[in-house]
Amino acid sequence: MSTPAHTAGGGTAESFDMLFLGDQLQTGFARIACLVDPRLPPTTAPCSFLTADLLEHIANALDLRPGHVLADLGCGSGGPGLWLADRADVDLIGIDFSAAALTQAKQRAGTFARGHRARFTLADLTATTLSSSSVDAAVSIDALQYPLNRRAAAAEAHRILCPGGRLVLTGWHPHQPRDTRLPPRHRDTDWPSVLRHIGFTRIEVVAQPSWNSAYQAIYRLALQHGEAGDDTALAGLQDEARRRLPTAHLLQRVAVTATAR
Repeated sequence: MSTPAHTAGGGTAESFDMLFLGDQLQTGFARIACLVDPRLPPTTAPCSFLTADLLEHIANALDLRPGHVLADLGCGSGGPGLWLADRADVDLIGIDFSAAALTQAKQRAGTFARGHRARFTLADLTATTLSSSSVDAAVSIDALQYPLNRRAAAAEAHRILCPGGRLVLTGWHPHQPRDTRLPPRHRDTDWPSVLRHIGFTRIEVVAQPSWNSAYQAIYRLALQHGEAGDDTALAGLQDEARRRLPTAHLLQRVAVTATAR
């Protein structure tokens, strides 16, 4: 996974700690995501809007080779990054600002064949503590939208990537830029412009209708699920669904691939 697409009380480390501390390794969010797309590997236990097709797209776009190092920026509880590392036989460095999320990621690593080659670091996405040109690829699933300074976070991703290394991020673009019906975080999203300004090249944006229908289906199924009880991930998803479903059709789910100079 990545940092959850839903928040509890804002996008601070403390709010995400509360979310993960109330969460179990197998969350209501992950169960609903797997119900919407049964092909999604259950070991990923996502807290973001993943589908099997999107995960496959990410894996192919990263172009990983055995021996590479992959950085998962906003790794959350670790599942998708660990799955990608297992599939490609690479080392993984997970970065997140939630200590509770990283505790879960370290526990989850033991369930993956190459989990012993994963390490997790408590840091902000704008200051990862990694050395320059130290990773071969980076992935950020629904996480780079959260830093207050997205450009700084994208610049940090560029700094840690080896020349020619790929960044793959997922998120949402508005169908109509600056659509005032959308929350500010989504209203002016234009990742290609941000990445191009920083120095990334070969920027590709892919949007699949099935990715849109899946994230809306996750919202709808969450609301049909009933009381969340102690499952804070499900409760957060339900709260987000009530707020976001009315405008979900104004956004398109995208995967953006860019290459570091």
